[in-house]
Amino acid sequence: MDHEERIALAQTVCDRFVGQYKDRVIIGGVFGSAAKGSDTEWSDLEMLFIVKDECKARSQQFLYRGIAVNYSVVKNSKLEKILKHPCLEGDTGWPFYMGVLSVLEVLYGDRSRVRAWLKMGEGVPYAKFKKALEKELPGLVNESYGRILSCKARNNMDDWYCAVLEVLFEMRDALCLLNKSWVTHDYYQGLIDTFKFSKLPQRYKELVPLLWHVQDIDTAIVLVMELTENFQQLLKEQGIKCTEFEKDFEVPV
Repeated sequence: MDHEERIALAQTVCDRFVGQYKDRVIIGGVFGSAAKGSDTEWSDLEMLFIVKDECKARSQQFLYRGIAVNYSVVKNSKLEKILKHPCLEGDTGWPFYMGVLSVLEVLYGDRSRVRAWLKMGEGVPYAKFKKALEKELPGLVNESYGRILSCKARNNMDDWYCAVLEVLFEMRDALCLLNKSWVTHDYYQGLIDTFKFSKLPQRYKELVPLLWHVQDIDTAIVLVMELTENFQQLLKEQGIKCTEFEKDFEVPV
């Protein structure tokens, strides 16, 4: 399937979706490599539908001529809640939706709505990003870094590189919140996207490629230790704190 066929398929899916749910659809569009025009014959097709709250449509996945097709359905109120209140929430938080909206190729609906949502997300006070990052930090980077050290202690040479990738991707997410910004690619290119951010750990641009291509656990530990220490120093400089048991931990009543 070439680019033109993939876009034609996206339009067909969009037309059928709109035909079924009619005036309950606000925006339908395509994102990912198909929207950027960088898709290959093996690329998947990623679509997004923003619908009114009363719409009963659900996200779907299917195959077409061996190509994975995925369309996500998000209610308008949920989208706007996320845009106004930054969070990560796995792969569906503020950075994800801002990244998708920034590249969305609209197939149905008023493009001005997309611009309005982007403006909404950009207009959130920075204090909310700081608060969201502090909430997420205990589960980001530190655990994955510790997993690398655990692999070394257990002589587990099978899993350590997966933990290296977790460190990089979790740090990417944290940097999105810290910089009130987003990336528009997955995997390694998504890490390269973060190089444009103004707030980065020292030697981040040098250490990320080295860690992506690292081939032994001992070198990985040295590099991750430096990157993590630099990351923690950046957070300290920016006034971001991580919850600690003796100082901040409270059991919810």
